[in-house]
Amino acid sequence: MVAIIITALIAFFVSSLFGYVVHWSLHQRWTGTLNRKHMTHHITLYPPSDYLSDVYREAGKDNTVYIFGAFAIPLVLTPIVLGLLGILPLSLVLTALIVMGLMGFLHSYLHDSFHIREHFLYRLPIIKGIFGYWSYLHYLHHVDMQKNFGIFLFHWDHVFRTYWKE
Repeated sequence: MVAIIITALIAFFVSSLFGYVVHWSLHQRWTGTLNRKHMTHHITLYPPSDYLSDVYREAGKDNTVYIFGAFAIPLVLTPIVLGLLGILPLSLVLTALIVMGLMGFLHSYLHDSFHIREHFLYRLPIIKGIFGYWSYLHYLHHVDMQKNFGIFLFHWDHVFRTYWKE
């Protein structure tokens, strides 16, 4: 059981760092086309003056979810290969994959939800406070695109000094 908890924590920190680094990279000019496509989301679809919509405005050619997926292939293959080599037991391989999959899902789902004006998560008594706070921090990311890359987890923003709370 201890090994499963440790594996889950490692997968959590590695996948959250991965999400931070990829999102940060999409905001750097040296990523070229990826940067320009991602800026469609920030400048055209969701500028700070029009951050919320009734339905999520798809970015079309800004296929950030697919970019994250493609970059995640080595991350996902690592526990699988370690399992095939007999280094990790199946239970730990599955733990790592489940945590990484959950993190990827939450990253995408929550991000899109932050931009929906009447999303049900804003109204759920148990989660509305934290959801509203995350949405606010993500809004600040749209105000200053070099801050708050964490989408819904901001521990790496604290580490790399990109955290901003007005």
